[in-house]
Amino acid sequence: MATYRERVSTALDLLTVGLAPYVEDKLRAIHRDNWMRAVKGSFRDDRDRTTAGGKEFDWDAHSLLTVMWDQWNSVFRHDLGHYERSLVSELREFRNRWAHQQAFDFDDAFRILDSVHRLLTSVNAENVSVIQREKSDLLESHVAEEVNNQVQKTAFQRNKSWVIVIYGLCCGLIIAHAILYSNEGTITLISFVLLVFIYLIYQQFKMAAPLLYGPRECSRCHRIVYRKPCPYCKSVSEN
Repeated sequence: MATYRERVSTALDLLTVGLAPYVEDKLRAIHRDNWMRAVKGSFRDDRDRTTAGGKEFDWDAHSLLTVMWDQWNSVFRHDLGHYERSLVSELREFRNRWAHQQAFDFDDAFRILDSVHRLLTSVNAENVSVIQREKSDLLESHVAEEVNNQVQKTAFQRNKSWVIVIYGLCCGLIIAHAILYSNEGTITLISFVLLVFIYLIYQQFKMAAPLLYGPRECSRCHRIVYRKPCPYCKSVSEN
C-alpha cells in the first residue's frame, strides 16, 4: 500500500490530468491566440514549459494552480467562486510542502485528496471517480489500521489485568503461608513481600501499551512487521 507521501503525489498527478483540459480551454476562450503568452507571464524563471515546438504547454500541478491563481479575475471567476479559489490556494500550499519534501500524515493526505476531488468536481473533470476511489482506499486503510491498533491495545489491557490479579493472589498466598507458619521473622517477611508486590502491581498500572505488538501485516505496504510504526513505510517516506 502507498505511503502518505505517495498518495499526495498521486493526488497531484490526478489534479494535473483532470484540471489541465479545463484550464487550457478557459485560457483559449479569453486570450485566444495569445493564451500561451498570458500563461508564461505567471512565471518568473526562464524554464521552457512548452512542448511540440512551442505549440503545447507542459502542465503540472504547480503551473496549473499558479496560472489559476494569477488569472482568476480575468479568466476563472466567471465559472468558479470564492470556495474554489480557496481550494486553489490550499492546494498550492500543499504542493509547496510536497516539493520541499515535508512529511505528510493521514489528515494531510485525506485533506489533499478531498480538496482535489472537490476542485475537479467543480470543473466536471473526467477523472473525478478515480480521485474518489483514492479517497475511499485511503480511508479504508486508515480505519483498518486503527481497528487493528485498538484490538491490540484491548488485548494488552486484558493481559495486564490478569498479571495484576496473579500478583495479588501470589502476594496473598505468601502472606497467608507466613502467618500460618509464623516465626520471629514473620513481620519482616510480610513487610518485604507487601512492598515487592505493591511495587510490581504499581508498575503494571503505570505501564502503557508498548510499541511492540507482535507480528502483524502493515496496512500500507503489506509486509510483516513487529512494531506499531512500520519501518519500511517510515524509511520510504524519509527518502
